[in-house]
Amino acid sequence: MKIALCDDTSFDLKNLEAVINEYSKAQNIPFEIDSYNDPNILVNRIAYFDSNEYTLLFLDVCMHENGIKIAEQIRKYNTSCYIVFVTSSKDYAVDAFKVRAYDYILKPFDKNEIFSVLDKILETINNAPKTNFKLKTIDHNIVNVDIKNVAFIESSDRRMVFHLMDKSVLTTTSLRTKFIDSIPFEYEKFNFILSHTSYIVNMNAIKLINDYEFLLKNGDIVPISKRLFTSVKDKYIKYLIGE
Repeated sequence: MKIALCDDTSFDLKNLEAVINEYSKAQNIPFEIDSYNDPNILVNRIAYFDSNEYTLLFLDVCMHENGIKIAEQIRKYNTSCYIVFVTSSKDYAVDAFKVRAYDYILKPFDKNEIFSVLDKILETINNAPKTNFKLKTIDHNIVNVDIKNVAFIESSDRRMVFHLMDKSVLTTTSLRTKFIDSIPFEYEKFNFILSHTSYIVNMNAIKLINDYEFLLKNGDIVPISKRLFTSVKDKYIKYLIGE
């Protein structure tokens, strides 16, 4: 699991990293940890390098940039990572949960508080449904696909076309059932939404919604039918605010 820490106080940053490393050794669970004392560098890495790079973020609130605002920016690119605030102020606890923070820990923290939140997050991850499925492509190859890497799926000429985050495309053999019944995973459980009778889209891949279309983070455009537009927009807004 890859973890990012962000705090503009070097002592606090090193202290938190040391506690997480202690947990890692005690539990024999390897973590890859990146530490940032400039929150803008973290945001830029997530925005322009890999939005899904970090599973867990520990953020201070009281930095030269407000940590809540930083989390709001991060949520534009990654809606699924765990965010834990570690800060000296109680004043932002309510605001923290508006960006779907997993926890809010006050400084000076006890290491057992960090251990506890790591325990709970790892338990949630380990109990999460499997995100891989196998796909038979048009050339009869069997491909293992991670649902998180699927940007959207469309129906075309009685085949399913899987458009991945990296803009590569996988096309299946001919469908024997309706498009929506042929999706090889429970798409609503994984935050996909039916935007059109021939399209479902990964809401984590969406950059913004326009009139009757989604613009995705990778530049792809997915149509929204006029009939479904209002309900699709409502579902997407509820997803953004964590309902």
